[in-house]
Amino acid sequence: MTTSHAPGSMRFQIHEVLSGMLATVERQTFTDDPARLATMFEDLSSRFALFSPFQTGVDTAAVDEALKKLEQMNCIEHGENGYTLTATGQASCVSSKRTLFNAGDREQLEGAALVFDTL
Repeated sequence: MTTSHAPGSMRFQIHEVLSGMLATVERQTFTDDPARLATMFEDLSSRFALFSPFQTGVDTAAVDEALKKLEQMNCIEHGENGYTLTATGQASCVSSKRTLFNAGDREQLEGAALVFDTL
């Protein structure tokens, strides 16, 4: 699985970064297209240092694995029109964001969430 690490940060897996963004998103539903999400991660790599390891490309299978992991953790539910962030999932994502990421990383995740909301 692809991981991300920024200067001064610990290493993060895609599901952790995705969870960090989900803690801040406005919309509760989002695409279930791993290719589209992989492209978003690659785009974010040029905007935010936290995402810079994704600049070399993101495997859609790794994104799919991350989505499945978040689903197994009951953070998201897969439905007919994509994924939905659950109420308990949002609380879990907020908690994880606070404990896993430093203040600079959280600021980047919040900026990235604005992009995520446009998908």
